[in-house]
Amino acid sequence: MLRRPVAISPPCRGNVNRMNLSALGNLSHRLKLVGTLPPKLVAAKIAKRLPWSNKRAVRIAEIVHSPKDREADRLLGFFRTQESFLVENEGWAPIDFTGRNVLEIGPGPLGGLSLMAVFRGAERVYGVEPDWVDDVLTDPAIEDAYLRPHHNVLSAAFGNLMDYATFRTRLGERLKIDAVGLSDATPGFAADIVLSNSCLEHIGDLPDALSALVDFTADDARHMHLVNFGNHRDREAPFATIYEMPPDQYRLKYGAHINLLRASDVFAASASAGLGLSMAIVDQPVEKAEAVDLHPYWRDNYEMDDLAVRTALYFTPMSNETESPIP
Repeated sequence: MLRRPVAISPPCRGNVNRMNLSALGNLSHRLKLVGTLPPKLVAAKIAKRLPWSNKRAVRIAEIVHSPKDREADRLLGFFRTQESFLVENEGWAPIDFTGRNVLEIGPGPLGGLSLMAVFRGAERVYGVEPDWVDDVLTDPAIEDAYLRPHHNVLSAAFGNLMDYATFRTRLGERLKIDAVGLSDATPGFAADIVLSNSCLEHIGDLPDALSALVDFTADDARHMHLVNFGNHRDREAPFATIYEMPPDQYRLKYGAHINLLRASDVFAASASAGLGLSMAIVDQPVEKAEAVDLHPYWRDNYEMDDLAVRTALYFTPMSNETESPIP
């Protein structure tokens, strides 16, 4: 529980020294990853940062050489696990995509859950992904490496709702993803279903973004958002580095890759935006939070039950009552 309102400072801008230190912190982290990634994937990631590189060619190379991106059932697995959790613990009714308008926040380089929405009969699907590159899904290499296998996974999970040719055609007709943030979205419809998976924690201006989201959603829209409050660096020590320093120092050292809002902050932001969401804690390893030498900023502003939340789901409750498990 928040002891008092917390002001999270915005990312540092305009200070060259701070930006350089942040870049060095990110570079150090990336160098540690080099030994764990395929060499061709490392080369693609380096090329991505060259201003003269062909964005589409580099993105295709990233995907083709990324074992994670080529896992055809990975994103569907996340969705089904999350929805099953809500069904079992929150009385959630599974989402019916038929004829619905769907908005996905942060679908990633391959369109995320939006492809599933189209396969399951959504009328229109719109995604916002600042790092999106057009025409990647239609490349033959991506079709072979991901799109065809993903269609096979969807068919095995939900039945033969459409053949591959129809699936590919409908993606072209019904799916649009823009390389913008949520505040600049132009879906052209009021969304019936709004989804995100480990994305909201990366939006620096999340309260403003959620306020903008209200304008794009129907009054009875169904939301399901998984938020990961860890450091996205170390699964065994998810809160290390975060709680060892105040937010400004963390951004200075590691960059602004996460907004550092905690579970109660996200719930408060969604409530302030008028989204009417409830929160369900998925993972709360208290021992991992207690193992960190807490900086006074975190100790003075948050209770341990809030600091210990690693993942949580924010969703539209089946009743009219919204709630947070953190008092």
